[in-house]
Amino acid sequence: MSRTGVDMARSVRPSMARAVLRGLGPHAGAPGQRAERLLGEGLPVPERLHARLTAALAARGWPALLAAAERLLTDDPLLGALPGCADLAQLLDRARLVEPWFHAGHRTVRTLDGDGLTVRHVPLLGTVPGPAESLLVCAIDVLATAGPAGRTARVEIRADGAAGRPEEVLRVGAARVAGWRLHWTAPPSVVGAARPLETVRARFARDPARPWRLGETADLLGLSPRTLQRGLAEAGTSFRAELLGVRLEVAGQLTARTVLPLADVAAAAGFTDHAHLSRRFRARFGCPPSEFRRAGGH
Repeated sequence: MSRTGVDMARSVRPSMARAVLRGLGPHAGAPGQRAERLLGEGLPVPERLHARLTAALAARGWPALLAAAERLLTDDPLLGALPGCADLAQLLDRARLVEPWFHAGHRTVRTLDGDGLTVRHVPLLGTVPGPAESLLVCAIDVLATAGPAGRTARVEIRADGAAGRPEEVLRVGAARVAGWRLHWTAPPSVVGAARPLETVRARFARDPARPWRLGETADLLGLSPRTLQRGLAEAGTSFRAELLGVRLEVAGQLTARTVLPLADVAAAAGFTDHAHLSRRFRARFGCPPSEFRRAGGH
């Protein structure tokens, strides 16, 4: 099969596509057969095809989305570490780092506020996902936060300008989900031991193109530069190494999952120019960005 028609569209992580397909089973129909064929040949599943399959899964109800979310948390190594986080602060730090590998066209902004977690969608390279895709991400949040919070949250979805439970939103066929709120009956633990490495990575991942400086970053974290340096050194790394690592992770997912010109990828990820990106990219991934893109990020 030619890769051209597939590569020109943004695609989803294979584990997400497989989780949805497993939930649909024999009801996946022709779209599911196409997705299965792509996955079997090592090709990406385009976002549009994934959105169609997720909508079919959502039509089977909220429990079907929860089951798919549970498969993702079990099968995907990036998501699998989330439920075992010590607290919600650590979970959010890790979630910010892994999210770019799951969403190319948008971001979710998660804010802890006392007894709840508020989530909203922010477009990045396109529009926010459809209601079914949003509710699948919400289901992941519900299951992933249960362990760190010590209890399961009550869920309130903000859709079409109103709020309701997931089952209600699915029943009325909402046109757009703006976000959701997870509410715990008592404030969960949100402050854990100091984790400068994860916190710094999360800061960098939010805005990789920002000209980050040690002193400024330490101020944002409420630390002295010396304390931040010491914490990173104890983790076996440094400020410069982590900044470069996050920028390369962002560049990698933009290269593999979008058709942005490589000069734009370089700018978005915080590199001086295409040549700077290519030099660092080759050292990290063993090939230039153009070859990495042709190989689909493998």
